[in-house]
Amino acid sequence: LTHVKNRHAYLDAETRINAKISDQTMGPIALVVMDLNDLKRVNDTSGHQAGDKYIRDACKIICEVFKHSPVYRIGGDEFAAICEGIDYASIEERLGTMRDLNESALATDGVVIACGMAKFEGDRCLKTMFERADRAMYADKQRLKSLEIV
Repeated sequence: LTHVKNRHAYLDAETRINAKISDQTMGPIALVVMDLNDLKRVNDTSGHQAGDKYIRDACKIICEVFKHSPVYRIGGDEFAAICEGIDYASIEERLGTMRDLNESALATDGVVIACGMAKFEGDRCLKTMFERADRAMYADKQRLKSLEIV
């Protein structure tokens, strides 16, 4: 559906990253966790074809913003990007772009993608980074919900 890497590919990447962490060879890295807002509403009101389009449109946005990073669809409406190099160096700019796109999408009933990010800070494994990024993503999801026009 999305032409990005799947959950199994993410788990393979997690294994490779955990090995680097264990070997103390892990360089700068950030994990961005994303979740689509209102996919259920789209499916319920417009049907699953519209929901599939919503997912594809969201994936296109994510891949454009994180164009130098592998993007994974880790669940039905959940995505992750593992950012190194150029995307890591400009992570705040990338997240700012996502915020700007979301605010525009809220005004136009477009695709809204909640995001959370965690940088490697001597973590014992990628899972601890994921947990921090996931908490940040849920905080962003709540912030975005509070901005919705009723």
